[in-house]
Amino acid sequence: MGHPICTIGNLTIDDIILYDTEQMFLECCGGNALYAAIGAKVWKADPTLICRAGNSYPEFELQKLPAFGIKTCLTRVDYNDIRNWALYEPGGARQFINHISSGSNTDLSVRGDEITDDCLGMEGYHVAPMPIQQQISVLERVYRQGVISWDPYIYSLFEEAGRKLAYQAMQYVDIFLPSQEEATAMFQSNDMLAAARSFADAGANVVAIKMSTRGSLLYLKSTNEFFQIPIYPCNAIDPTGAGDAYCGGFLTGYLETGDPISAACYGTVSASYVTEYVGALTTFDADFSTAPDRRKTVTDRVVRL
Repeated sequence: MGHPICTIGNLTIDDIILYDTEQMFLECCGGNALYAAIGAKVWKADPTLICRAGNSYPEFELQKLPAFGIKTCLTRVDYNDIRNWALYEPGGARQFINHISSGSNTDLSVRGDEITDDCLGMEGYHVAPMPIQQQISVLERVYRQGVISWDPYIYSLFEEAGRKLAYQAMQYVDIFLPSQEEATAMFQSNDMLAAARSFADAGANVVAIKMSTRGSLLYLKSTNEFFQIPIYPCNAIDPTGAGDAYCGGFLTGYLETGDPISAACYGTVSASYVTEYVGALTTFDADFSTAPDRRKTVTDRVVRL
């Protein structure tokens, strides 16, 4: 068995529109916690998915997860599940828009008191984007139970109160994994070097800012060093979930090696597999045995800034 971890966040149903290729994919099984679990599974981790599930999530999709090696600890709630339009605009810009009938992120986000005792004591926990109050309750619940990585929720960062709470939450976090957009919103500046230092000063030992096709910016508080981690060159089709898969791969790589640079390369490889497929579970059609070769390709191109 691999490293036991929990990925905590949302399940979603995604309707994906790819403008550049004029393709549309409807009713794709998705969700940030699921993609993070898949990113960990690339490296043979043993993930448990902790989420709320509403009354409209395809049951047949959930029934597939054990066959892929993903355990579930689901809280059933009587709300419609989150259903998104994932709209990819010319050149790759994107936005997610909830269906009118979609459940809300607040109603479909798990709380700390819903995490059962048998999910404590894992080696690692990844807390995926959810409204900040739910994230804090989860972080408090799993604090000191294992290595904690955290990806913030951008919509909580547009107001000062949400940003203040996010900085306060950093005290619970070992690894902070925001996107560039989230980092900019939280730090209120697009100076990513200064932002990374600010996040580390607030508590995180390692900060990796995901920067889409420009890879990721890694900061190590212990040595005050920055590294640029490139993407893996692959035939990318759909980037949905790639950032979440990066997080799951990063946490697994960190548990495996104890080295943040190696962990970032693990995460990059996990993201590369996800981009080659549409929908979360189709990623398991990939040949993960090529992951070490992909990791070497990425590692050889890491640049110390």
